[in-house]
Amino acid sequence: MKQMKTSVFKVSNAKENVIYPPNQVFMKSDFQYMLTKGGGFIDDIGYIKLMDCLRKLGEKEFYILENMGANITDRETPFYSKISVSSTLQDFNRIVYQFDPIFGLIPYHFFIYGQNENWGIYLCEYPTINIIGCNESLVQDFSVIFAIRGNGFDDQKDFISLEYQNNTELIHALITNYNL
Repeated sequence: MKQMKTSVFKVSNAKENVIYPPNQVFMKSDFQYMLTKGGGFIDDIGYIKLMDCLRKLGEKEFYILENMGANITDRETPFYSKISVSSTLQDFNRIVYQFDPIFGLIPYHFFIYGQNENWGIYLCEYPTINIIGCNESLVQDFSVIFAIRGNGFDDQKDFISLEYQNNTELIHALITNYNL
């Protein structure tokens, strides 16, 4: 399997070396992390705001890459797509639905990133959360885009606890690895 290039995430070519939460999937030690409930990416208004933000960061396109080893599949090649920052949420969904017509019902994990190394988003299916990682200078922008209070953990902790079946070891690892 060809490894897609990103300096934001730890991407493994081998399924046995895959990294996913509660382990740290981001490579940037200076990132701030915020959480939203997953199961979807973003709404229409948020998508427009996100594309505006990405254009301000100099992005022309962004990428979505499946975290292959975190998913149960016989495929050898991860889903990968380039998406224009001029796209709409409908364009994004059309691309993703080509990969998975019932997107959100099968537990897939994805990296979302661009050329600018100051941000990345991890769509996690266990627990079903989205983790936004970015430089401190972008925290306010991403907080507004995704309507996150603080780092989002307080709003998600009951859900995460339920997802992790109150496994305090997993919850503590998530809190520690993402400085929540």
